Amino acid sequence: MKVKVIIAALLLAGAGMSANAQSTDDNWFLQGQLGASYSLDGTGIGKLISPAGQIAVGKYFNPYVGARLAVSGWRGRAGSGSRPAEGFYYGAATVDGLFNMSSLFCGSNPERFFNARLIAGVGYNRTFDEGASSFMARLGIQASFRLNKAFDFNVEALANGVSDRWNRRDDHSFDSYYNVLVGITYKFGTGFNLKCPDCKPVAYRNERYSESYVKSLNDKINELQGAIDSHKCPEPVPCPEVEKSVPGIKSHVSFGLAKTDIAEDQQVNILAIADYMKQYPRSKATITGYADKGTGSAKVNAELAKKRARMVADELINRYGISADRLSVDSKGSEVQPFTTNDWNRVVIMIAE
Repeated sequence: MKVKVIIAALLLAGAGMSANAQSTDDNWFLQGQLGASYSLDGTGIGKLISPAGQIAVGKYFNPYVGARLAVSGWRGRAGSGSRPAEGFYYGAATVDGLFNMSSLFCGSNPERFFNARLIAGVGYNRTFDEGASSFMARLGIQASFRLNKAFDFNVEALANGVSDRWNRRDDHSFDSYYNVLVGITYKFGTGFNLKCPDCKPVAYRNERYSESYVKSLNDKINELQGAIDSHKCPEPVPCPEVEKSVPGIKSHVSFGLAKTDIAEDQQVNILAIADYMKQYPRSKATITGYADKGTGSAKVNAELAKKRARMVADELINRYGISADRLSVDSKGSEVQPFTTNDWNRVVIMIAE
């Protein structure tokens, strides 16, 4: 259960690093380091030194703070005065905070040759021969030397605290081992390319330009500038006007039984057509007369409907001044009944558009 909690903590820390990366333009980096490990024990120091290595990926969030996820380990050794030293393999995964002391005390400077960083981290450690697992903490310092924009050379010293079973003996409340590592840091996004197939060497002319040659260049520049200043773009062609569609109008005049004269209360319907045609001089109107089918013969009704249509047309021409060539007069008699109610068909229908 304890191992699962530690792994979950590492994953959450890594996710936090990714989230911060979305809001900064500083560099992600990759580190590879090799060195030596020393286990603090009762045997002489020479017998407890063993090889160690570390690979880490991380990010500098700003000139002062960074973080990394590091995987380290290799060979550990333990022993005592009466017992020969023996070796075992181990591995560790840690999340380390990196604090740039040089930037903190001397100010930010991306071109600085030397940077000293304080390291503090927590993680998980495991020995493989006997399977001893342990929560671990570490503290250290890193000296970083800038080689170029993309690469740093670093020297790192770390003190690591683990459980008492790390060295296979229960003799302290906890064990510790120490690493000294040297390596290279590569910073992503720095524009450094390992290969440049399209790059060509630049040849510089080792000569001085005469005053006349420089003057000719300046004259050419001034000539081009004058051409730019005097250049005028052609006037844009105006867009053609789009004729707006105008809705039409429909009105009608009702008549009494067998009547052709126009009642005064029907004038307002004729006026509506006249006003529309005056507002839109290009409009034309169709005037169609009808008679009801319930009375009279078809012949009588045809004549009656024709007279009704003619009366309305004459009213538009004589009373309201509408030109006759804008009117079309027609008669349907009683053959066509526009309304279902019989008496309503004693009508003239006007459509203007």
